[in-house]
Amino acid sequence: MTTQDLTMLQAAIMKMKWTEDRQRVLSRNIANADTPGYKARDLSPLDFKGLLKNSSSALSLSGGITLATDNPQDIGGTTGGTSGLPASHVEQHPYSVSPSGNSVVLAEQMLKMNETYEQHRLATAIYQKSIDMLKAAQKAP
Repeated sequence: MTTQDLTMLQAAIMKMKWTEDRQRVLSRNIANADTPGYKARDLSPLDFKGLLKNSSSALSLSGGITLATDNPQDIGGTTGGTSGLPASHVEQHPYSVSPSGNSVVLAEQMLKMNETYEQHRLATAIYQKSIDMLKAAQKAP
């Protein structure tokens, strides 16, 4: 048995990848806060509990991240633009759109970035503790 066969480790890795992808999307939102007509985007949440419940089947590290889309024609596949970012859905906040058509609220994006950072820290801690337990079990007589 290798560490690749352990669902808990695979789920933690998938969560870390999702948080990295979300930080990229949120960073793009912040970078375009002054771009007229830019719509804020976000990734759909990763169902961490669902990943653990499906432990009888092997998790794919390339799959498992479900992206929400409002209009598939706007996204055009699995990558957004030329930067290689994953596709994401456009946030719908009709009351927070500026007169220029920009829907990025910087305070909201910063809160989401902090939430994502905390989720990444948790996934990293779960991964590290799992590795520590495996090392301890290996050393046991």
